[in-house]
Amino acid sequence: MKNMYVWYVGYGSNLLRERFLCYILGGKFKFGGNVGTGCTDKTLPKEDCRFRIQHDLFFAKSSSSWGNGGIAFISPKKDESKHTYGRMWKVSMDQFSEIWDQEGRRLYDTRIELGHDTNGIPIWTITRKNELKFSKPSDNYIKTIIAGLKETSQLSNEIILKYLMKTPGIKDNFEEKDLLALC
Repeated sequence: MKNMYVWYVGYGSNLLRERFLCYILGGKFKFGGNVGTGCTDKTLPKEDCRFRIQHDLFFAKSSSSWGNGGIAFISPKKDESKHTYGRMWKVSMDQFSEIWDQEGRRLYDTRIELGHDTNGIPIWTITRKNELKFSKPSDNYIKTIIAGLKETSQLSNEIILKYLMKTPGIKDNFEEKDLLALC
């Protein structure tokens, strides 16, 4: 398994390279999140690229490491009319397992297969299988996601606002001007 690879797709704070690498190398991200213990194998991802997930994005639960705000999940059910911006990270199977451990398997209890790349490498992400009550994410969590959207997909503030303002957990808790201030 050591030499086998998988594409892990992040869609929340793991859109941002600096944050995601805390799970590979260990350490704490400046805006919050769990302190990463790092993977046993600290090899950086072989590749990364943007990826559209055909599942709904929403914010739920509460994370003390993110200011007691909601965190990102996607609906376990595929919906071809929906999309969530994601970033694929090519990591070893062992690294994927350790990243999932650090994210918290009780919190993110479901692995979703999103297909395979042209070389047959599986594309996976994680979420929660049960429906959750939506909750407001913290400003620092949103800042991290916005920075990740800009870094990964080079999205404008206007597109980011439109994308986030339709998202459960944000649409009922933020006004556009509040989100714009986080850009």
